[in-house]
Amino acid sequence: MTSIPTPIPPGVSLSVESSSLNLTFEDMYQLDERLRSGSYGVVHTCHPKLSAEKTYAVKILDRTKLKKHDDESVFREVAIMRELAGVENVVQLIDFFASPEKLYMVQVFAAGGDVFDRLAQRSLYNEKDSRDLATCLFKTIQALHDRKIVHRDLKPENLLLANKIDDCEILLADFGFARMLPEEGRLTTKCGTPAYVAPEVITGAPYDCKCDLWSIGCLLYMLIGGYPPFQGKSLKDLFRKIRSADFIFHESYWQNASVESKRLISHLLAVNPKTRLSAAEALKSDWFVKSDAESLRSRDLSLNLEAIRAFLPKSKWKVAIHAVRVATAAPFWDPDAVGFKSKLQDLIEDESDNEAPTVASQEGSASSDADKAKPKRTLKFLDLYEPKKKLRKGSYAMVWECIHKETEEVFAVKIIARKGLDPKEDETVLNEVSMMLSLKGNKYVVQLHDFIEEKDAFYLVMENMTGGDVFDRIILMNRYTEKDARDLVVVLLKAVSSMHEIGIAHRDIKPQNLLLKSPQSNADVKVGDFGFARRVHTPESLSTRFGTPSYVAPEILKNIPHDTRVDLWSIGVVTFILLVGYPPFKDNDQSVLFEKIRKGEWKFEEEDWNHISQPAKDFVKGLLVVNPKERWSAKECLRSEWLKQEPETLSQVYLDGSVRNIRDQRHRLQTIAKAIMWLGASTKTTAEIVTQAQDVVLDCTPPAPKT
Repeated sequence: MTSIPTPIPPGVSLSVESSSLNLTFEDMYQLDERLRSGSYGVVHTCHPKLSAEKTYAVKILDRTKLKKHDDESVFREVAIMRELAGVENVVQLIDFFASPEKLYMVQVFAAGGDVFDRLAQRSLYNEKDSRDLATCLFKTIQALHDRKIVHRDLKPENLLLANKIDDCEILLADFGFARMLPEEGRLTTKCGTPAYVAPEVITGAPYDCKCDLWSIGCLLYMLIGGYPPFQGKSLKDLFRKIRSADFIFHESYWQNASVESKRLISHLLAVNPKTRLSAAEALKSDWFVKSDAESLRSRDLSLNLEAIRAFLPKSKWKVAIHAVRVATAAPFWDPDAVGFKSKLQDLIEDESDNEAPTVASQEGSASSDADKAKPKRTLKFLDLYEPKKKLRKGSYAMVWECIHKETEEVFAVKIIARKGLDPKEDETVLNEVSMMLSLKGNKYVVQLHDFIEEKDAFYLVMENMTGGDVFDRIILMNRYTEKDARDLVVVLLKAVSSMHEIGIAHRDIKPQNLLLKSPQSNADVKVGDFGFARRVHTPESLSTRFGTPSYVAPEILKNIPHDTRVDLWSIGVVTFILLVGYPPFKDNDQSVLFEKIRKGEWKFEEEDWNHISQPAKDFVKGLLVVNPKERWSAKECLRSEWLKQEPETLSQVYLDGSVRNIRDQRHRLQTIAKAIMWLGASTKTTAEIVTQAQDVVLDCTPPAPKT
């Protein structure tokens, strides 16, 4: 392992010649144009007095304004830059001088400005251009990582251009946060720029070089889309999105981008650093290896330059140089700041990420926010809500009915204990929150009203669905008809269709997740439980094997990458049950059950289906198709003949047998509805325990009152 070079002591020049002669910066260089200034110093162009034709940049820091650890960090930065001497596409340190009052860092002058400024000046831009820039960036960061150096502050303003001619000759700058990996291979300091910092840095987990790859994922997203992937009205909102990788490829900006580029970005913006690509792996991805230059040139991204132009004026880093930044003591990294404010309006206001993006104001460095931030007490759950009665309890979670102290509104709160859980499982909870916030205002979906994160627990305050699930309601109905079944399916389809339109796959559609608002209403039905929901960034991009055994799609059981189409299979199973009262796939042996699902072995039993309309049967057949590419979409379902049939006709098709089957098999149907996550092994893992705990909670609406 490469060791850290010995820092240059104060009063010594980097140059051997100037050091031996005890020369100062003023002896060797002449200051020229002043470029910018900040709280701790200024940046000028300069030239050697013996070589007037050469131009460098010099960062001059006022040591009288620096704290001791800030002063030391400058010497560490110099040591890192010495280690990178000769590395291509890195801003090179030419000279360094230290006097009791000043520090002078003489560096290569990047005459081309920064990459995004140059892009903003262009009128034409395509995906081949973005790949050329990305190639240089990945190779440069790979060179750093080969030397065990972690940059820790990759962001737009640190990507410079060597000259005004070549738009792709990137120079990586600003090594103020860069560090050598220690012997144990992990760093722990919380530092960086909010919009680009990796989840593991935010949460305080030990991290390594992979944190840089997250930041590159953000930069690559910007190079193609023109705007940052993560934005928020507050730092807490921003951090929530980062910690759950809650980003969207907005169609209006990404319609011309290749699937390969989106797939690469998705693999870089992976919350788990173990599954995140390294720089070397990224360079071997399909986008670099299989996408030919001509096809990428045909993918016009010129319209996205407007997004870049809109982004640049709002960037705080355009104002001043941030030469020294506070890494650990700032309120920016306060544990309360990493949690989430519990006031409803602050959390969910303006969450419509599905439209054109806007640029938030959190683009500045940690210190620029920290200098202005003042620690505030974060309100806790019990400050805002009064628990009333426990509804359900599981191993790691429970559901209570609660009342908002100020408004006296009644909610259901899902409380997930954090003790005993792997901190990485936070992603699962935060992802669920993100999915529900994305569906804010959707009348077919159970609404999240508040989310509070505390040290010992998560609190998801949700709409209180007191009417039970659809099975509870069907059992209590005096007369149940095919129209009633269709009405329930229509609600499910509209909910799922709205999810799929914004790229969300539910992945656990089942009757137990079709909930009723109150015991008095049959009409107000909503879909709940988003614990397994995920964003689908590209077709067939999901791989985790989630689901409920009797409702799971065959492609999941086959361990084939999947997408939103798994929900349509589940809707087919739900429709089958709503019509006849039992599932199409049954067996006490789960391995046999799964084999039937994989092969699509099911049939219409004549005695149960002979009175049900043919359009209903065609509807089921259109969904229970093993090949997902041949399966009906939600929109095709909504255009189906069954949904066009006259209500009066379907009202004459009585499903008394279905009601009897549901009543007789209620316990069994509840048992088979337990959701699990398959990991390819029988050993129970923490993730499975968490999954089971979530199921206990989310399959726990209060039973309908007895009549």
